[in-house]
Amino acid sequence: MSKSSPKAVQVKIQPEKPTLQVQSLQGLASQLLSSKIFQYSLVIIAITFISFFPSLKGGFLSTWDDEKYVTGNQVIKELNGEHVIKMFTRPVNGTYAPLPLLTFAIEYKLFGDNPIPFHATNLILHLLCTLLVFKILRLLKLELVFAAFGAVLFAIHPMRVESVAWITERKDVLYGFFYFASIIAYIRYVAESPQKQKFLVYGILLFVGSLLSKIEAVTLPLSLLLIDFLMRRPLNMKLLTEKIPFFLLSLFFGMLGIYIIYRVGLHTPELLKTDRLLSFSSRLLYGLYAFTGYIFKFFVPVSLCAMYPYPIMTGWTMIWIRFLNPSLIVVLIFIVGWSLRKTRTITFGILFFFFNIFFLLQIFAVGNGFFADRYTYIPYFGLIFITLWFIGEVAKKYSEKRVWILITLAVITVTGVAGTFSRSNVWKDEVSLWSDVISQYPDRNMEPYVNRGVAYTVRHDWENAIKDYTRAISIGPVSAEVYADRGIVYGFTGQQENAVADFTKALEINPKNTKALFNRGVTYGNMGQADRAIIDFRRVIVQDSIRVSAYAGLCILLMEQKKLDTCMLLAEKGLKIDQYRSDLYAIMGNCELEKGDPDKAMATFRHCLRIDYNNIDAWLGLAAAAVIKDDHENAVKNLELAREAAQQQNIRIDTFDDIRNAGITLLDIKKAAIQKLFTLRR
Repeated sequence: MSKSSPKAVQVKIQPEKPTLQVQSLQGLASQLLSSKIFQYSLVIIAITFISFFPSLKGGFLSTWDDEKYVTGNQVIKELNGEHVIKMFTRPVNGTYAPLPLLTFAIEYKLFGDNPIPFHATNLILHLLCTLLVFKILRLLKLELVFAAFGAVLFAIHPMRVESVAWITERKDVLYGFFYFASIIAYIRYVAESPQKQKFLVYGILLFVGSLLSKIEAVTLPLSLLLIDFLMRRPLNMKLLTEKIPFFLLSLFFGMLGIYIIYRVGLHTPELLKTDRLLSFSSRLLYGLYAFTGYIFKFFVPVSLCAMYPYPIMTGWTMIWIRFLNPSLIVVLIFIVGWSLRKTRTITFGILFFFFNIFFLLQIFAVGNGFFADRYTYIPYFGLIFITLWFIGEVAKKYSEKRVWILITLAVITVTGVAGTFSRSNVWKDEVSLWSDVISQYPDRNMEPYVNRGVAYTVRHDWENAIKDYTRAISIGPVSAEVYADRGIVYGFTGQQENAVADFTKALEINPKNTKALFNRGVTYGNMGQADRAIIDFRRVIVQDSIRVSAYAGLCILLMEQKKLDTCMLLAEKGLKIDQYRSDLYAIMGNCELEKGDPDKAMATFRHCLRIDYNNIDAWLGLAAAAVIKDDHENAVKNLELAREAAQQQNIRIDTFDDIRNAGITLLDIKKAAIQKLFTLRR
């Protein structure tokens, strides 16, 4: 039996999956690039980025809440469980905004106090909001080109600058992102999709994100009802019951907001209570005036300002606010009602604007302003929808004029880019911002002068700072804080008598103003009036037991008086409040050195330097202790390190007289050791 012939070897050719995948990806990329929606989106992003580019170069505005939310907010300085809990359980500056705080904490963890990433995040969130607006306009059946122009108008309207260029107003762009995303989810729910219920759940979850970003999001259920109205959904029980979670969330966060406003209102500084005497009827008239003002600035965005003062009720302004403006609103209501015969669009847009601006009209609130550009971030969507719908209808009716309509929209876009670009530059720093406010409303409000005075103080521009504080005092109302701030500048410029006079005036206005009391103590100390300084510092500690600077000031005076035990006891109390106060460790080291314990003093000085490596006093203390222990090599080394630390602070300590002139406290033993060291080095 013959053996069968061997089987032919069959080679299986595997399909070139990677090649197909590459081709598939290339096809998707090509399809995406050829998509008009994608192309429009890229154009929208580019236009928006160019418009707000100057905002990326801005800094923190410490006089306009950035200090309260970011630079001076210890809760965001360390990202841990305890601080996250505080973000979600405690208001900041009278607002409940845990999600913005959480984003600040993440940015601070990654980038420290560099303002660029904070501004970049604001801009990115604004870009996302813009794309969401583009999507909503498309879902509401606007023609693609007009939906794109609507998104551009939303993005680059100059009234947007405050929300984007101001880091603190992360609240606006973040709550706007969740707000618009929730609307999209709801529209998808309303559409007859196979898995429509999940979109309702998404809408609720996104609504929670919006509420946790800014309480003004409570208006979303009303906006959803307007969506139902526009999409002609029948009014039935289902339409109402499906929104029960939305209304319950609105009620809860609304009550929370009222509680926070009430609690903060009890502690509002006197210079902010500018409308506390207004009657309800006056606040109503101002609210109506603001309502039409927002509509006017939508079409003519001129004379924008970071702080609008209340208009003065005289002459033509009084006639307009009391009579003409309310009449105009009645006419507007009539027009909206009449338009219902032909379309629901105008009613939808006006009511969307009204519902989302109503709680921001300051009719029921107290504060220092009744009008703000940032309040329009969500409400302007209603006006944008009406405007682009109307333009679209005109384009349909007069198709031969379509090109001219598009050219007009392009011109409006260019104008908007220029206006927003220019306005973004105004927000680059505090001096620029408050100078802009003052140029538009000179002598109308003390706060812009105070804020610019603080900005000048930070710049060490003492002359302009004093001018602004003096102008603020002349405008009023009388404020202990402003006298205290001017007194500090007088102290820096060596005008000690004027400084004491201002601090004393501040204390006459408010005896519990510990800033004035503390700084008067510092001034008395600089004037050689130690007994008066000690009295002031002790009063500060009684009134504000956690003001560690008062402990430090008192310890220095007691140390100079050789009351070493009392000095060390107070330093220990201060360190229990703040264990990272390097100056208190330096004081304790000096006392230990003076009491004849160089080894213990060296350990204390080293601990001080672990907290603050550039503490000059601690390096000099180590140098003095080394001299006492006859360790000349380390004494010279530590003196050189003290000189390097001084150079970092622009202080000169090349000679013993330099050290004394630098204001560094030298007790007898340390003084003798440092003198000996300089003598030996010669």
